[in-house]
Amino acid sequence: MKEKETLNENLGEVSENISAALEIFPGMTVEEMKAMFFDDNALIEAPKKVWQLNSKGYRYYFCYDEEGLPNFYPSVTTILSKTLPKSSFLMKWIAEKGYEEAERYKEERAYYGTFMHIAFEELIINRRYDLDTLKDRLKTYIEDNHLPSDFIYYADDLKKDVLAFARFVLDYDVKPFAIEISLVHEQLNYAGTIDLPCSMLEKQGGDKRINAIIDFKSGRKNFYEEAEIQLHFYKEMWNYNFPNLEITKVFNFSPKDWRKKPTYNLKDKTNSVNANKMPYLLGLAAIEDDKKENVFTNISGIIDLDKDVDFSNNVISLSLSEIVSKKDDNINCPDEKISFSEEEIEQQQKESEIKPKRTPKRNKKDESKESIGESKESVLNGSKMANDEISDLLENDIEL
Repeated sequence: MKEKETLNENLGEVSENISAALEIFPGMTVEEMKAMFFDDNALIEAPKKVWQLNSKGYRYYFCYDEEGLPNFYPSVTTILSKTLPKSSFLMKWIAEKGYEEAERYKEERAYYGTFMHIAFEELIINRRYDLDTLKDRLKTYIEDNHLPSDFIYYADDLKKDVLAFARFVLDYDVKPFAIEISLVHEQLNYAGTIDLPCSMLEKQGGDKRINAIIDFKSGRKNFYEEAEIQLHFYKEMWNYNFPNLEITKVFNFSPKDWRKKPTYNLKDKTNSVNANKMPYLLGLAAIEDDKKENVFTNISGIIDLDKDVDFSNNVISLSLSEIVSKKDDNINCPDEKISFSEEEIEQQQKESEIKPKRTPKRNKKDESKESIGESKESVLNGSKMANDEISDLLENDIEL
């Protein structure tokens, strides 16, 4: 992890943590979730340390219990992507563009959104942002992420995005409670990362303040069903963790493609009818998760036809819990990241065959279903559509 430190006269020392995902098993990455910018004096920390695990199209969050065992929670975006139907317009666009080109563009927009999020976070914490340095930062970002050189042409668009966000912060006197905070909802069994829980003016020029969640989108025009439901999942999750700082409103924010004066989209999704789908989506997601074995196999090593009979040295299968469980001497210090070499995985597998396995705690499904029932409320017209409209719809599959 690389760390940079900046000094802000009003907020004190702020750390920027740039962490890379760590591969702990073939095709599986894990990273501790930390805000890119954090101020001890102004922001709230998550009650538990949370890790994010990505594997084969699924994203889980997990944290450790008192015994050092991991508890897993599907991400909000995984729940929505596995339960909501795909847009017919999106499927048509993918067919016309071709799968590989569509995936390339989707990835490009995801990288754009990530850079935009980082810039927004720095601005609202430091309360200043040097637009003249953005292009150089973008060059470094391109190099670090091995992006195509023409990605640099997004620099002017990103500058406009930062100015639009600055206009919003001033218009509504936005005061952050946290930035990019990762939380788990232990009762309803899900997790996610909230962009901006904050205090803000209810309306421009008014006096009344509200507690709200703002979710950033890089698309320029529309907010779709998934974005609405996502906000209500986050609202429910925040209020579960911080009942004394209750969120009452939820908004989607995106910069507009402005020309002379910075402008933005801000849509109040508090009364979204689609939020009523939450308990049913959680139920469907639980069914889909039960169908997954969550046993992962690593195939490696040398095949020796003269010695091997059962290929036990070439095939290693471990459960999700076994992969991320800590070594005995690290159980009491879950701040450390975990990564196993192939030799360590083999040793852990041998030990698990001898010792009785400890099953990680999971939320009782009956309790979860009961809680779901009692819980509160949380693109395209074909290939001719503009890129920003395409990115609006593609964002339904991207967590930023």
